[in-house]
Amino acid sequence: MSARRCRPLADGVAQATACLKRIETTIALLDRVRPSNLIREQERLQRAFAAGERPAPAFEYAPRATLVEERRELSALATTLEAAGDVESGLLAERARELELEAALAEHVGEPGFAALASQRFPRGAEPAAARQFAERLLTATAPDLPAAPELLHDTSDRRDPKSLWSELSRRLQAERWPVRVEVVVGLVSLAAVADGVVRVRAGARLSERAARRIALHEVEGHVRPRVAGQRLGGVFVAGAARASEDEEGRAILLEERAGLLDEARRKELGRRYLAAESVRDGAEFWDTVTLLGRRGAPLEAAIELSARVHRGGGLGRESIYLLGYQRVATKLARRPELERVLASGRVSLEAAEALLAGSIELDDDGNVV
Repeated sequence: MSARRCRPLADGVAQATACLKRIETTIALLDRVRPSNLIREQERLQRAFAAGERPAPAFEYAPRATLVEERRELSALATTLEAAGDVESGLLAERARELELEAALAEHVGEPGFAALASQRFPRGAEPAAARQFAERLLTATAPDLPAAPELLHDTSDRRDPKSLWSELSRRLQAERWPVRVEVVVGLVSLAAVADGVVRVRAGARLSERAARRIALHEVEGHVRPRVAGQRLGGVFVAGAARASEDEEGRAILLEERAGLLDEARRKELGRRYLAAESVRDGAEFWDTVTLLGRRGAPLEAAIELSARVHRGGGLGRESIYLLGYQRVATKLARRPELERVLASGRVSLEAAEALLAGSIELDDDGNVV
């Protein structure tokens, strides 16, 4: 069952979509907050900790972005779209405002005030106390699904190893015959990340076969498929709805759970991600977050790596969206399972999917399943 439009796109929507995509590519927020010296700096911080020292991180970033014109264009576009009055134009207007905030963030990477801006883009959930309790439960709950013996680890970027992450991703993508390549990136903050036409893999990381399968499922089904499917529908399915990335991450984790790959180690990782991101929102310094994660069972190397991730750019704190998105998507789809077909059809949020399904699109029973 896939989504189809009930009527053609409104005038100007296609042009607005192309404009939003172009500016999103220019902003490239997650690329701009990736430290150019990430690996070297993490190694230095580990050595310092072992020597009893706690130096401030010295992450380096690309030269400061200047996106004045892009922000002006987004503001004008949002105003025009809001005046159109139809559902999809309204959704695209919200996306323009979201990108305007991301542009402001990109201009302040590594500068004072970045964390305050980031808290607007990736705010606390509606019930932070409940989310924190859920994160703590993930850290203490046990599950019978861990392997009985230690698993062999495989280089994520080894193209000759059929059990590497590179190979797992390549097999899934080739089976779909999508024009999407796998690219190895040194110093990638996450183990894998999706952009238009590419899945990036961190070079030289070590993963079990099970973890590689989980990540490949997450990236391909959770992120690549909506991007590819959205090309058919256009509009907001391509440009993305506001908060779509949060719900996309949540659904990707739900897919992990359904596949039996959301094991105890992964649950603990999600719990720690949330607590680390919340520590940033609470004003924690880098070593405060490292200490917090150490008390929650993270080894030193993992604690420093995750702390670097949540503090990147000066306090992005994006990592809370995984747990929050998972909670939100799982709860909503339990009540309205048909919304998942809309989520799989493009880069839309749960809120956008509900609005679109109310009149702009309909579900077509073509035998496809997610």
